[in-house]
Order: sequence, then C-alpha cells, then structure tokens
Amino acid sequence: MEDHDGNNSDSNSGFNKSGPLREQDRFLPIANIAKIMKRAIPDKGKIAKDARECVQECLSEFISFITSEASDRCQTEKRKTINGEDVLYAMNALGFDNYVEPLRTYLKKYREIVLSPVTINKLNKTIVLYGTEEIAVASDNEHDSQSGIFTYQ
Repeated sequence: MEDHDGNNSDSNSGFNKSGPLREQDRFLPIANIAKIMKRAIPDKGKIAKDARECVQECLSEFISFITSEASDRCQTEKRKTINGEDVLYAMNALGFDNYVEPLRTYLKKYREIVLSPVTINKLNKTIVLYGTEEIAVASDNEHDSQSGIFTYQ
C-alpha cells in the first residue's frame, strides 16, 4: 500500500514515520524470552545468545502474524479492539488449529477468574465481592450483610 508520496505505508513494512523501526521496537524483550526458555531446560543448562535471539525473532514474527490476521477480522467486522476470540479465530484460520481448543479452555478459565464474583470498577475503584465469606471490613467501608455484598472505596 503506498501513501501520497509513493512510500510503503504498510504497518508490517518495518518503517514508521521517522524511519526504520529499531530492534527493540520490533522484538519482544530478550530477557523475558530467556526466562521462559530457561523453564524448559535443566537447572544447569545454558542457552546460547544466538538461540535466544533466534527465538526472539521467531516469537515476535509469530505474534505479528497472528495479530495481523486477528486485526483483519476486526476491520471486516468494523471493530477496533482485538479480543481473545479474534486471536483464536486467527490461529484456526492460519492452520494452528491444534492450539485453539486448549487456548479456548485457558481463555474460559481466565475469564471465570477475572470476571468471577469479584468485580473491579476501574472508574471509581469500587470492589464488589459476592458471597457469604467473612471479610474484615475497615470501619469506613460499607457492608450490606443481608446480600453478602461488600463495597470498598
């Protein structure tokens, strides 16, 4: 895709308005990748620098690949936010269907935890807990003992 100056303006082209993307802007942090890699090897095992860099580049490319497909779906549906279902759709469409069901299960469990009886309202920082469990409540907090709703503000 070319802009009015004839330059390539594709978001995957590796260029931004001020020139080519820096390596740190294109790739995931190598320290984070090294931590994950170390979990898969014996305690005394080592990972060569070129192996870390290779995995860094591959992971970054994989994430861009999946994200691009998920973004295309969002654009088709006239949405601006990519969600977990979009990522799963993209993985299935790109042939990573063996991973879709385990990730769907993970996403479901994650949502159950995050959206469970604890609701955090980010606008006024209210936490509402539903249930009958006893919770120590500071004197300036409200407590509705009949409904089991505790509000912290």
